[in-house]
Amino acid sequence: MIHPTRVFCVGPCASAEELAKKLVDYSWTLCTGFEYAGLLFLNDSFSGDGPQEYAVIRAGRQVESITFGWCTFEQALALIQWLEGGGTPEDAGDTDLGPVTVRTQAPQAHRCALCA
Repeated sequence: MIHPTRVFCVGPCASAEELAKKLVDYSWTLCTGFEYAGLLFLNDSFSGDGPQEYAVIRAGRQVESITFGWCTFEQALALIQWLEGGGTPEDAGDTDLGPVTVRTQAPQAHRCALCA
């Protein structure tokens, strides 16, 4: 992750389609994250004005970094389904991006400079 000290407010997504729509059709605050199928998608962007970049975390390890701001809905959905099916960086010829510590807060308790 580019921003390992960020505190994220993570919300659930019920389907890959819902997540893909959220990731390509909207811009989110820099402290936003989503949980789907045992994966965390954490906004790792540099600014709210740039393309939305997400670190993808599975079991405490970053397995991918995806600029969903450059994806179509169909591309995002295919990537999410690949990850949901157990896709790994090794499958794509990359290497595991390593362990990460993720800090989260419940939505009702979360307030930070990135979302205030």
